[in-house]
Amino acid sequence: MNNRSILVEGWLFYGHSFSIVNEWQLLELTKRSGIDLYFKASPPVHPAWRARPGLRTAEEIHALCSLRCPQKGATLDFTFRIAVPISFEAAKLGRTYVFCVAESGWFPRRYTRSGRTLSDLLGDSDALLVTPSLWSRWGLLRAGADPARVRVVPHGTDTDTFYPGESAERETDRSKRGWSGRFVFLNVSAMSLNKGVDLLLKAFARVAMRRPEALLVLKGADPVYGSSNWLHRCWREKLTPEERKACLSRVQYIGGLGSFDRVAGLFRAADAYVTPYRAEGFNLPALEAVASGLPLICTEGGPTNEFTTPDFACRIPARLVPEGWRDPEELVLEPSLDGLSQAMMDVIENASFRERARVLGPAFVRNAWTWKEAVDKLLDAFGAA
Repeated sequence: MNNRSILVEGWLFYGHSFSIVNEWQLLELTKRSGIDLYFKASPPVHPAWRARPGLRTAEEIHALCSLRCPQKGATLDFTFRIAVPISFEAAKLGRTYVFCVAESGWFPRRYTRSGRTLSDLLGDSDALLVTPSLWSRWGLLRAGADPARVRVVPHGTDTDTFYPGESAERETDRSKRGWSGRFVFLNVSAMSLNKGVDLLLKAFARVAMRRPEALLVLKGADPVYGSSNWLHRCWREKLTPEERKACLSRVQYIGGLGSFDRVAGLFRAADAYVTPYRAEGFNLPALEAVASGLPLICTEGGPTNEFTTPDFACRIPARLVPEGWRDPEELVLEPSLDGLSQAMMDVIENASFRERARVLGPAFVRNAWTWKEAVDKLLDAFGAA
């Protein structure tokens, strides 16, 4: 049987979610036999972005930087694009696949250069779409995609990077971070409105008034998303003076791009992960938190429904409503503030649930939600063309 030849066009080392997913998929693809793998870098969406290879290990950097463009005259089976702005133009070589997400129940025109609708763009293209969740697929179909042209390929996680730490190591790390004796809620995100950070701060204010040991740690990505700007906006515009007072000195913010190992260390040192998102295509940090043994508090009804169970996750009741600030077709899940604050209190008070999550969550991920399974599904999607 001949090797399958695949060209991936996308980003490396930028810290953006598309870049992170692309890197993990490429690293897994390099381990596969029977594949001739090529890579072509896409330009960054913002001129201020700077590649940061140091976020990865030396071995990973070498594997990714060793990938080359196909030589002139080469033949390819597939070209797979994973970058923004999204292009559905036919590839010069091989069948065209495009990574495409519909976080808010719709495919926004701002994701492309032309500003045309998805149905119009696909009418001029034979590209097949790869999307990471059934939730995202639903949004693509609402925006006019043909169901026969959409492949659902969930993300995975690397269990050699994201895993529960040993108790002694964990306590030593918590002591170094000043977290001893605290109950630490963690959120890793862009801090934008679709991530629900305003709701998280308001709910945490309620918890902080009742539980003096509670601490909220927010990990953003300032060089990519300007996360601190979003956070300051929420602090000024969404919190009452009383809520700001309750959160003061009880919220820690980390804005730099840390290595994957350092971010994984945050997961291992925290007590619970909380993500009251309004719109997500998948929510990879939530899966990484589960792999790390953290109990998860997440929005009900979105893509996290597809990789969570009551064994380790509390789902926040949410209403599907118009987004209200951009495209009128976009929909978001509006989590219940009361439900969020109550879930946070419940997780603090339920030690047996936390212990169960520490065992059952990582086992759940190892069984079916690693990058090996994700790339198996990606290759199946290519083979089904």
